[in-house]
Amino acid sequence: MLIIRDWTAADARGILDVHYAAVHGAPVNYYDEDRLDEWSPTVDDDRVRQFLARSGQEDEITRVAVQKDVIVGFGTVVPILNELRACYVHPRHNRQGIGKRLLAVLEDEARTAGVSWLNLNSSLNAEDFYRTAGYTADGLGRHRLASGNSISCVHMYKFL
Repeated sequence: MLIIRDWTAADARGILDVHYAAVHGAPVNYYDEDRLDEWSPTVDDDRVRQFLARSGQEDEITRVAVQKDVIVGFGTVVPILNELRACYVHPRHNRQGIGKRLLAVLEDEARTAGVSWLNLNSSLNAEDFYRTAGYTADGLGRHRLASGNSISCVHMYKFL
């Protein structure tokens, strides 16, 4: 049974593990290994500490998808920016509807916060997922990584 709930600090490593696996394990990847490593470095104690130090600084709402006590996905929305910041599912759990359910919860959270539309920078890998969920592409762009480098992305939006 899938449970979608608010995240806790104890979930940090699981969230990062999902992020790493999703970024590095996409069936088709449009980015080279160096950019993948910058986008999602290896998960270690230092990365977990950095994640916890940054979390929640912009009124983020983060939810985790949990199956059999294991985090299989997570997503983040930032209502004050009308931004869907993240929606990732571990590749071992793709095509099970987890991303769709997680996205619906995040959109509901945004609506509850008074948001009438969301925007996002989709990776090239995830564009089809968001299109299927009703998002509209609004051109190609660049998404800046923490390293300062950037990757190609698709600007997308959806009216809720």
